[in-house]
Amino acid sequence: MTAPRILIADSDRAVSEMLQIRLEVAGYHPLSARSGVGALEVIRNMRPAVFVLDRGIPEMDAFDLLTILQKDRSRPPCPTVLIGKRLGIEEIKRAATLGVRTCMVKPFSGADLLERVAKILKPAPHGGCVSHGLAPPPARASTEFFI
Repeated sequence: MTAPRILIADSDRAVSEMLQIRLEVAGYHPLSARSGVGALEVIRNMRPAVFVLDRGIPEMDAFDLLTILQKDRSRPPCPTVLIGKRLGIEEIKRAATLGVRTCMVKPFSGADLLERVAKILKPAPHGGCVSHGLAPPPARASTEFFI
């Protein structure tokens, strides 16, 4: 079985590299993008199981990217972790409408991110599972917002 692909879209090289290392050591296959446009290309070509998106990625912010993906009916929705230096209540509400499963304010621990990714990828109690690096649609998934 191949390791689930996790997209990290963050323009901060240090954060991106730290998350890639933590995910790889934990057995995931990290993918990286430094902009919203780059993230969209990775999503369309590599079909990650989870997105970790920085709110302020350049060229196309996380909200614009998620809006485009929400309109794309050719692929199932993908669970998303939204990260950012400042995430206000209005941004969190907007994130929830776009399918974001959890939000994390920087700085956060790599262990906390790993825990949330593992929870997102955990097979559904009704027998759903993650296969071929794709996550099941989050139709019945819970949304957690810890700040």
